[in-house]
Amino acid sequence: MGARPQGAALLTSAIREFADSFKGQIILPNDAHYEHSRRVWNHAIDLHPAVIARCAGNEDVVRSIDFAHNNELLVAIRSGGHSFAGHGTCDGGLVIDLSLMKRVEIDPRAKSVRIQSGVLAGELDLVTNAFSMAVPLGSCPSVGVAGYALGGGESALTPKLGFGCDSITRVEIVTAEGRLLNVDVEENPDLFWAVAGGGGNFGVVTSLDFRLHRVGDVLAGHLKYPIRQATEVLRFLNQYAPTIPDELFLLAAVLPFPGERMLDIAAVWNGDQKEGARVLHPLRTFMKPFEDSIKSKPYIDEQREGSDAPSDGAYSSCRRGGHLERLDDAAIDLIVQFASSAPSESSGITMMYWHGPWCSQPHDNAFGFRRVGYEYWVHSYWQQDGAREDSIRWVQNFFAALRPHSSGAVYVNDLENEGDERARAAYGEHYQRLAEIKRKYDPANFFRINQNIKP
Repeated sequence: MGARPQGAALLTSAIREFADSFKGQIILPNDAHYEHSRRVWNHAIDLHPAVIARCAGNEDVVRSIDFAHNNELLVAIRSGGHSFAGHGTCDGGLVIDLSLMKRVEIDPRAKSVRIQSGVLAGELDLVTNAFSMAVPLGSCPSVGVAGYALGGGESALTPKLGFGCDSITRVEIVTAEGRLLNVDVEENPDLFWAVAGGGGNFGVVTSLDFRLHRVGDVLAGHLKYPIRQATEVLRFLNQYAPTIPDELFLLAAVLPFPGERMLDIAAVWNGDQKEGARVLHPLRTFMKPFEDSIKSKPYIDEQREGSDAPSDGAYSSCRRGGHLERLDDAAIDLIVQFASSAPSESSGITMMYWHGPWCSQPHDNAFGFRRVGYEYWVHSYWQQDGAREDSIRWVQNFFAALRPHSSGAVYVNDLENEGDERARAAYGEHYQRLAEIKRKYDPANFFRINQNIKP
């Protein structure tokens, strides 16, 4: 669905009327900063919206939805613009950009925080850290909190404190009809259940309330090994990980290192540090790493180290995600084989070990990825167009080789545009109930640039 066939003149007059009532910023293709504004984090996504509406508040979001309906425009919602699938933009449609909406209100006594949907993870961490508190969210500072949390929201705190969506206590949302709703366990409880895991399928979430958790210093850092030792290290990890308590988060990644690739084991212990040192001792001593940087540090310092993507400029990305219940010898052999033959230094695999009650038991929201074991994503980043074909082929071949060893589950925020089957796998057993709620609040599938739940 695109602009009406009457042509640009009708749309231009409509835009003028729209802009006159808009408090934020309207960006059009002939504006000087359009080229920068249309871009999302993944530069493999190269789309050209007709209008970018940077909203100043809820009223602008309502106006944007009305404008899209009146002019039959496709709609994309953008918070941080960090989705791997590029769902923060579209071709020829309207981008509802929430990046100007950055209010944060914290109540440390009530252990709660309310944010607007333009707030980024690094910005939220700065506020909550000042009170020695945190929301369980990922550590890449440029990710939009709203989109990330509504899709689940993983964190080094997750085994002990839950996913980001588990700490949501209330949202404000503008529906496809342009209605602004307050949503919590008492008011519109079906919608509250659905948005926490169902993402942007049901409307534009403009603010979120989170429960805060007390977090002090953590015991955290990295153990780094040359790739030739990866098989032995991963076999040890497969035996060690199922024994760890909820306070410990583990991540294993194959990363570039000058001269060769390396295996990086990242650990974050959120608890008594003497006990943490005891639990980590077997991991730190079974084989000597060439680097052991595990030490006590403020939680926010650990958060700032967290992005797995290159930081030196704009990159294109390809990613495929899945889940391994365990690292058996066959899977380890494939990981070492493909990691050793990656097409570039910016290609690899990341595996996070999930465990504890939040990862193994159902909870009262729609989040569909509660699995013990290793969430993994195979990834490649590139800057030159000539690297695109080799990078994508390597990711797809690696993912295809791992798929027979995988459970079939996938975390929704790991998906690119991979079709209905993969989206259904991400929502899991909740998909049918989500489809019923989608039918109630968005029967025409107005919000469909997402990991779509069809009404």
